[in-house]
Amino acid sequence: MKPRQLVRIALAVTAALLVAGCGGDDNGGGGEGAADAAETIQVSATEFAFEPATFTVDAPGTYTLVVTNDGEAPHALAIEGPGVDEETATIEAGQTAELTVEITEAGEYEIVCPVNGHAEQGMVGTLVAEDGR
Repeated sequence: MKPRQLVRIALAVTAALLVAGCGGDDNGGGGEGAADAAETIQVSATEFAFEPATFTVDAPGTYTLVVTNDGEAPHALAIEGPGVDEETATIEAGQTAELTVEITEAGEYEIVCPVNGHAEQGMVGTLVAEDGR
């Protein structure tokens, strides 16, 4: 074979492997592990509130909280509840942070801004995980 033919064959095989690796399933997921994919929840942080302050998810699962600091002061987001105690790093004005959490039980999870007394100033919220029925 000529070198050009070998290059073309190698490129075709590489492309076929890349396409196969990106294939989905009938459930709209990416194959194995699709059930583990995180649902995204957008949260805005300002002085001194989260928007939305309360949000509900249909069932326990993996969720990614995408927090945008739409205020001027630094903020963060902490979530605590059954089996969960996590927080983002401090988010400067105009910046965004992501926090992926595994909610394993239905119930209420407290959300607060852990920065310099912001929770005491009303920067709190609730994530409600329904039982999925």
